[in-house]
Formats: sequence, C-alpha cells, structure tokens
Amino acid sequence: MGGWNMKNKISAASAVSIRLAVLLAAAGSVRAETGKPAADDAVVLGTVNVSGVAAPDDVIEVEDTPSTSIKDVFEKNVSVGVGGPTAFSQRVFVNGIEETNLNVQIDGARQANNLWHHNTNLLIDPNMLKSVGVDAGVAAADAGPGTLGGSLRYETRDVDDFLPAGRNFGAFLGGSFASNLSAFTESGAAYARGHGFEALGYASHIEGKDYDAGDGERVRGTGANQISALGKVAYTSEGGHRIEASGQHMVDDGIRPFRANFSSARGQAIYSENTFKRTTANLKYSTRMPGELYDPEIRFYYNDTSLSRPSPTGGFRPGYFNSAIESFGMTALNRFRTPLGELTAGIDYYNDRATTDNFRDAVFVETSTNLGGFAQLRSRPLDWVTLSTGLRIDSQELESVDRKRFENTGASPNVSLSLAVAPGLTLKGGYAYVFGGIPLSEAALFHTMPYSSYSDDLDPMRSTNAKVGLNYTIDGFWVEGEVFSTRIQNTPMYEEGPGVFKRINGPALKTEGFNLGAGYQIENAEFGAHYTQTEVEFDRSPLDTTAFYLGSPVGEIIKLHGAYAWPEAGVKVGMTSEIAMQYEYPRDSGFLDLAGYQTYNVFAQWQPSFYRGLTVRAEVNNLTNTDYVDRYTAGSSASFIVPLKNPGRSFLVSTRIEF
Repeated sequence: MGGWNMKNKISAASAVSIRLAVLLAAAGSVRAETGKPAADDAVVLGTVNVSGVAAPDDVIEVEDTPSTSIKDVFEKNVSVGVGGPTAFSQRVFVNGIEETNLNVQIDGARQANNLWHHNTNLLIDPNMLKSVGVDAGVAAADAGPGTLGGSLRYETRDVDDFLPAGRNFGAFLGGSFASNLSAFTESGAAYARGHGFEALGYASHIEGKDYDAGDGERVRGTGANQISALGKVAYTSEGGHRIEASGQHMVDDGIRPFRANFSSARGQAIYSENTFKRTTANLKYSTRMPGELYDPEIRFYYNDTSLSRPSPTGGFRPGYFNSAIESFGMTALNRFRTPLGELTAGIDYYNDRATTDNFRDAVFVETSTNLGGFAQLRSRPLDWVTLSTGLRIDSQELESVDRKRFENTGASPNVSLSLAVAPGLTLKGGYAYVFGGIPLSEAALFHTMPYSSYSDDLDPMRSTNAKVGLNYTIDGFWVEGEVFSTRIQNTPMYEEGPGVFKRINGPALKTEGFNLGAGYQIENAEFGAHYTQTEVEFDRSPLDTTAFYLGSPVGEIIKLHGAYAWPEAGVKVGMTSEIAMQYEYPRDSGFLDLAGYQTYNVFAQWQPSFYRGLTVRAEVNNLTNTDYVDRYTAGSSASFIVPLKNPGRSFLVSTRIEF
C-alpha cells in the first residue's frame, strides 16, 4: 500500500491487536451493568446499528434525536466518512470512495449533484431521516445504475413513523441552541391519517454565526443559514393500492469562502454570496396487499440542484456563475415469490441535464440519459445459506458540451453469499462488476471558458468490487470483520495546456483495506468500537485530499460509541468518539502528512415519566476542544491551502415536544 513501509505495517498491526483487546475488555465491563426490562412506555435506547461494517443491504436506522449534520448519522459506521465541517461543504465517502461514484437516492429519487468541486454534493436535513441503506462496494442490480463504489439510499420519515397504532393525528415542535455557532434551530411538523389518506408537513430553519476552531480562531464564512421543508401525501385503497407523493426543498444561503471547502488558497481569502438549493419531487405506486406474482412498485421523480454565485460587480468574472443539474427518472419493478426465492425484475431510466451560465457567453449544456433493465434473486437454498445474485444491463448516451455523442452499453453482474457455519457465526462475501457509463462533467467547469473538447475515444467507467468477512454474536456480544477492494477504471481526467482543456480517460482509482468491529448490546445498554485501515490510490500512488470526485485518504480510524438508559427515570446518557491516526505520505510525494486527532462527544437525554412526548437533551461536542481538521476534509495535504477547521467545543441544548 502506497505510503506505508514495513515498519508502519508492523506497528499498525500491533496497535490493532492492542486496541481490540482494550475494546473487548471495555465491552465486558459494560455487560455487568444490566438493567431490568423496560416498561411499555419507558425510554429505551433507540434502534442501534450493530453492523459498523457495511454489508449488502445494510441499513442504518436513524435514532430519533436531534442531529446537527449528516455526519451524526454515520458516527457509528466506520465504512462511511463525512468530510467538511459545514453543510455547504460536506461530502460523503464510502471506503474512501467519493459519493459521486455511488448511486445516491433520497426516497428513491436518484441524485446527480456534481455541480462544483468546492461545494457539497447533497444538501440534506438529517432530522427527518428514517434510515440510510449502505452498500459498500458490492451493490445489488436493483440498487440502480452507476454503483461503481456502491450505493447510499436515504429514506425520510412517513406518517406511520410518528403515529402509533390507534392515533390518527399529531404534531411536534422542536428547538435547539449551539453555543459555538450561536446557532438557533426551529423545527416543527404536523401529520394525520384517516379513511386511507395520510398527510405530513415539516419545516425547519437554522441560523447562526461563524464558529470558533479549537484554537479559538474564528473560521470565517461558516455561519449557518439553512431552510428545509418536506411534504408528503398518500392514499391507500381498501384493495391495498397505494399512491404516494412527496416534495422536498432545501436552501443554504450565506457568505462563504470563494472556494467553499477551503478557508483560503494561495494566500487569498475571498468571500462571496453562495446559494445552494435542492428540490426533489416523487410520485410512487405500490401495493399493501402483494401476491405471489404481483408486488409492483412504480416511481417517477424529479430532482433539481442549483448553485448560484453572482458576481458582486456584475458581468463575467472567473469563479462566478449559475449552475444547475436537473434530473428526471422513473423505476418500474415487480417482486415475484418463486420456489427459488424472491425475484425482483424491472427497468429504470434517467435523464440528467447540466447547465451553466457564466454571465458572458451562451449557456453551456450537457445531457446524459440511461435506460437499464435488471433482475435480482434473493434466495435461501439451504437453512444456513443465503444467496443474492443479479444482473443489470444499461444503455447510456452522453451528449457532451462540445456536441459529441457517446453511446455505450454494458452489463453489471453481482453475487453475495452468506453462510451460517455455526451458532452465531456467519461468513459472508460478495463480488460485483459494474458498468458506470460516462458521467456528466462537473457543471461549473464551464464557468471560466468555452469548453474545448472531449476526447473522441472516451471510454465508460467500470469497476470491480470484492469483499469477504464474518460476524459472530453470543449473549449480546458481537464481533465482525471484513476485507474489501474496489477498483474503478476510466476515471474523469482533463488534459490542460495553452488553449487546450480536453476531457480524457484517467488512471484507475483503487481502495482496499479491512474493517473490524466489536461490542455489546442489551435492551438498555450498548457499546461498540469500529476500526478501519483503508488505503486509497490513484494511478498507483496515495490519494491526496484534493482528489475531487474520486475519493479521500483514510488510513487508520477508530470510532467508539456507547450509551446507557435508566428506563424508569426516562434518562439516557452516551458518548461517541472518532480517533484518527497520523497519515504519512511517501517523502517524494509532495504532500503534507495528515495529523492525527481525537474527538469526544457526550450527551444526556431526559423524557419525563409524566409526559413521554417531551424530550430534553444536552450535548457537549468536541469535549476536549481539539483543534483539528477531520480526515475527509479537503485541502489538508496541500501546502498552499488553509483547510476549514472543525468547530471547537460546543454546548448544545435542545428540546422537542410531541402532541
């Protein structure tokens, strides 16, 4: 692995052994503190994902507690990292692979958001998330097209997630204050159901000032100003036919660094208006009364993501533009219960259109369409064998900004196998070969110049993914491990020179490593520890922190979490921690080593017995006031960049009342 000599490998292996021994011992100490079973109305721990190593169809259930960013959602999953301390700069990485190389969906609506490499790909409100499905590397055929490095599937809450059986309407109001950001958040929702109809409306607003890093320095351009809205309506007939419609709208608007994910570059600290918007609409048909051969799902969706950076003096200036990516898509599938297992078969389609206005020339346009067909069989041929295998065929067409037309067709087979070889012990493995087509160029690349050309022999992206691992559980204890590898070919690259800016095929991107996890869980207590050693290489060299749309260096990272609840008192306390080891580049790489860091967050939550609809929560984030840049944040390996530091210690108080 690039950047690691034999001494590094030996010391890393020793460190892993020591850390796991300590973590398992700590888990054993938690086991002794068992509590009595909770009463029906008592507060217990939220649904806990005990699989920090993401497997095919691994689902992270999002706990019903306030979240300040999408990073909170993945704090127990070591396969997933989030770079960028602010909502407008955050990007998600799976095993070090950046999310534009994954199929990313929100409520089934595919997202295509590669607007500008200095901004977030996906603006999302974590407080309305129900779950996130993670396919790290190996993804099923029905996960959608373009799963080069896997998939992420975000699902928002429905009316049934808020209303228990016997209740037909309700509402909640929430508010919070974060001291470091001086940020106030207000949120509220109302929901109802009856006579087959359902309706839900939600809105939130957060506004705050620039935060201070751990060294007390004010990080300019980080003030929060975000609006989120979600609406859903549905109708289910007596025959089980169900129609759902939903719409989401999010806006982040503020004065940001000229390059939103850097504090400064080459000594220049420039700030400008930056407005990022996302609108997603969904229409879905399904049935609540499926038959052996009839269980359809038909979905239409529309997604519009835009970034506005107006020139403060008007007219053309490099770096100022209006860019947008509009997507329209559909999926139609049916699930068949066969003697071999459940077979999901169907088709999907999308049309993406990227536009950029640089306030000087004509608007630049690029389009991509894809029609795919897929089939995935999930079966249990033996009591101790679980098999999932499938195939999809995609036909993609790209009309580039220089009006070239590229047409490609490819197949994407996959297989995953799970073997219950002994009580509590499961072995698992998977492989996928993926056709990824030719993705849209970054929309904002068109903002400074008329785009020169695309290479005539541009080839589609393809990837190979493999993983093998095990899970073992006994009496509440669990241990898991996984080895993985992903290799993506024909990455986007640009040939630059005097009067030349040409898109060409780039070298291969590769990530490989292993993830380990251990912990203990009972009804009112849980503890978990996860460790990854991941190396990401581009053209057989370690990846740097400005490899936009490719990935991020990872190295060694540990994530810890634990919580304990006193059900009768309605009290729950807990902690999370992220520990990153120093990452060393080869001496001749020209990159700066990435410093290690340790961060700790603690919380206490109370739901009084006299009214379980009231929740009061207090948190201390970055308890030790560590001055650091997290591992996945851009720019920390470049000497000419001052990256965005993470916030220092912050006290957060929140409350929520349900009616």
